[in-house]
Amino acid sequence: MKLLKTSMAILFAASLLTACEGKDKKVSENNEADIKTENTTTDKSPVTKLDGAWEIKRAEGSMSEMNVGTVYEFKGNKLSFGKGDFKNPGKTEVTDSTFSFQADGNEFKFMYNYKFNGDTLVVEMQNSGGQIFHMTKQ
Repeated sequence: MKLLKTSMAILFAASLLTACEGKDKKVSENNEADIKTENTTTDKSPVTKLDGAWEIKRAEGSMSEMNVGTVYEFKGNKLSFGKGDFKNPGKTEVTDSTFSFQADGNEFKFMYNYKFNGDTLVVEMQNSGGQIFHMTKQ
């Protein structure tokens, strides 16, 4: 039951943010000049400085308590996030200061700004009204 509530909350948040999203900012899918590559994964996707699992330890903005504990897992051009057994898989495009998320089978693309504060990844979802995540690498 708790998993169902969490899943519904994440879907509600995604729907809310989609409805609130104003201008649709397109990012080219082949903008490889902006991708920080150090290596490639086994599926030939570029490895970025975000690769790995990042857990939200502190959140600010709407529904902040619900986001704490969510894990974002980057692997090349793949990104999934969720809590526990629930994972929302999709694809991503990473630049020096932004990344996107487009869920598998969905046309909506969410954009995020990010920066590092020491070992903490600080992420702000664009057009979210100030939703900020402070993440640590697992």
